[in-house]
Amino acid sequence: MVIDLEAVKGYCRVDGDEEDDLLLSLVDAAKEYLSGAGVNEPEGDNPLYLLAVKALTLHYYDHRGTTESGAVAAIPGIQNAIVQLKLRAEAARIVEVESWPTA
Repeated sequence: MVIDLEAVKGYCRVDGDEEDDLLLSLVDAAKEYLSGAGVNEPEGDNPLYLLAVKALTLHYYDHRGTTESGAVAAIPGIQNAIVQLKLRAEAARIVEVESWPTA
């Protein structure tokens, strides 16, 4: 699934092209985070997945270089979206396995 850079820039309220490389690397990090959480990148459009990627990207963008203690570890609302995406992926895998022909 291709994540539109302009959509990410709009979500993050970033103007200009100076931060494009940074934003693209943060999008990759967000996708990797989701993959590690058990949420694989969907083949088609999935608005919930796109929201999770954009929200994680914004979080990473806003907190780059943050070293103070007490920083917010979770993004309110996004953890629920990630869990839902993960459960959907697990359910799809179960359905796929159950539909395999038996010998």
